[in-house]
Amino acid sequence: MNRTNNYQKVMMIHDQVMGLLRSKQISPYPAHYKQYFDELFLEMADAQLRKEQEDAEHQVLSAAKDDGTKHLDIAKRSVMSFVETHADITSVAKKQQERLDNAPASTEKEHITFIESLNALNKDMSGELDKAQSKIIELTTDLNEAFSSLTTDPLTKVGNRKGFVEDMESAIEAGKSKALSMVLMMFDVDNFKYINDEHGYVAGDKVLYFIAQTIKTMIRDADKVYRYGGEEFAVVLSRCDVTQAFALADKIRAKIEHSKLLYLGKTVHVTMSVGVTIHQEKDTFDGIIARAEKALYCAKKSNKNCTILFDW
Repeated sequence: MNRTNNYQKVMMIHDQVMGLLRSKQISPYPAHYKQYFDELFLEMADAQLRKEQEDAEHQVLSAAKDDGTKHLDIAKRSVMSFVETHADITSVAKKQQERLDNAPASTEKEHITFIESLNALNKDMSGELDKAQSKIIELTTDLNEAFSSLTTDPLTKVGNRKGFVEDMESAIEAGKSKALSMVLMMFDVDNFKYINDEHGYVAGDKVLYFIAQTIKTMIRDADKVYRYGGEEFAVVLSRCDVTQAFALADKIRAKIEHSKLLYLGKTVHVTMSVGVTIHQEKDTFDGIIARAEKALYCAKKSNKNCTILFDW
């Protein structure tokens, strides 16, 4: 009975979302639909429905992870299959060894004939090695691209939430017994809904791409930026202290604020709120995320477009 009620509630939210999209003449692309659905869901869902949504999202993420693992397994098996079945190299090598073992010890003519046949085998070996190397490079590239696609956000071309969680959990595990010189920054675009409503969703997408790439150019190669969700970005810095972290976060915020963005001849003014925290000894994943989000929340409440640091 509860499941039926929840289904009816979700369908009611869906109908309202479609009505809003029709009234505003907005194409129901997944990104457009999700934004309005999430807003209405927050307003209308009760605790029971929220719990069912969390369970459903967990199942989808688990299924996606399983699918990704399957694809990688297939790629790995392809590499192994190539190595195992590429017997031509072994065959040529054996023939070459046989020739050497049976090298003639008599006339000059026999020596010349032997050397010519050995040269021919060397050419065969070289050709097979070139083909093998080319195939290995091709398969390795495909495998690396498969790994990358699982942890890259397709819109902004930076890390996605899955990549962020995996990297953070790995770092947290390494810092169980000591504090790390690691900093977590959370960036959130101010009034992003207004940008979408005023300039359109294409403009909103371009703003997100611009922000992601701007942050990427302002941090070191060893540091990483991720699209954490929607209009929110996470940045993880290594070998960085509090003073350096705060200064960099505010520099990025100011860079975004003073950038002259144009879309279809109109200026798009963008600002960001920033929350910053540092890793502490015995930190947990949830703990460091909670501090960063609390700092971000305080920045939002402080009239936005500012940087707040929590280091306790």
